[in-house]
Amino acid sequence: MDMSYLLDILGNENRRNILTLLSYRPCYVTEISEELKVSPKAIIDHLKILEEAGLVESYHDQQGRKYYEIANNVRIEVAISPISFQVEVTRVETGEAEQKTLRDRFGESRISEDLAGSLKYLCEEVRRLNETSLQLRETQRSVQAMLSEVTGMCIEIINEVASDQIEAEVLYLLVRGPAGFEDIAEKLHIPQTVVRAELARLMKKGLVRYKSGLWSIE
Repeated sequence: MDMSYLLDILGNENRRNILTLLSYRPCYVTEISEELKVSPKAIIDHLKILEEAGLVESYHDQQGRKYYEIANNVRIEVAISPISFQVEVTRVETGEAEQKTLRDRFGESRISEDLAGSLKYLCEEVRRLNETSLQLRETQRSVQAMLSEVTGMCIEIINEVASDQIEAEVLYLLVRGPAGFEDIAEKLHIPQTVVRAELARLMKKGLVRYKSGLWSIE
């Protein structure tokens, strides 16, 4: 899924409110319109955009009323540090093999025979998985905080050792990981002749090295 397109879609407050409402239960257009105090025509337009993006889908009930619900799990992770900006969009889907494994685990026969008991068991599983997800997010926040602290320390050192801004920018880039010559020139929008000279100077200082076609911090 294209990251910029998805962020553009979610940048609209009404569409975010629609997704929030659908996260609680499937709804039909009039229901969404009354809940959000937005005209039915505008709701239909927003739902069309969300449906084309694969975020919601529709179905008809026995009376022929058209309902909308969230189609898939989409996870968006944004990580911003002093020298990094990353947005990762992943769609979490369960294939046939995973679905079969889950039903085997929960006991397909038991689900059909004891609906009340199965519902209780599955609700407990939902709570357990939510707690696990929360713990993972806490760990992720801790790692991100450490990453920001370490990259901040890298910046302090780079500002001390770099003789000019271009040297500093090259080192900032290489802190993220090894990079090829052309990649450095392209990302920093610096002429290749300038990049060559800067890398040669940094190598003489013992700050960078060249190995297997990639430049990296020494």
